[in-house]
Amino acid sequence: MANAILTKTDTVALFTVTLAGLASGSSRQSDMISNSSNRPAAIVAIKITSGAVAPVAGGVYTVHLIRASAATSPDYRSDGAGASDAAITMENARFLGAIVVTASAAKAFYAEFDTSPLGPLGPSWGIIVRNASSQALSTTEADHYKGYLYYYPELQ
Repeated sequence: MANAILTKTDTVALFTVTLAGLASGSSRQSDMISNSSNRPAAIVAIKITSGAVAPVAGGVYTVHLIRASAATSPDYRSDGAGASDAAITMENARFLGAIVVTASAAKAFYAEFDTSPLGPLGPSWGIIVRNASSQALSTTEADHYKGYLYYYPELQ
């Protein structure tokens, strides 16, 4: 039997990024994730729940990729990101995708984004979530889901 290269996955993991009550026009970065296994790409899965006041239909929640030159060094991090979950002023982080919202209060919006079109993840990476929906997000952190799943080719 001939060998084949198949796509393998790791176990789903979660980002540490606080989205509860994130105001419209604000952005939040996740903890930087050490990619010590040198995985090339990940699927980022997001659930964001609108707040008690309905957002404007057509508003968006955007997700952006941030990378660092090393797992523990601040020598280079996209948009000057820190090492951990914090507010951030987003400027040039690479766009992963957007969730377009409807005018629905307390509604969960879901999306999945593939990092591979943006190139290898590198030694350390994370995400920025930006709220551009005209209303704050749900104030209950459990209403939001932020996960990722590495995938990579492996010889079988």
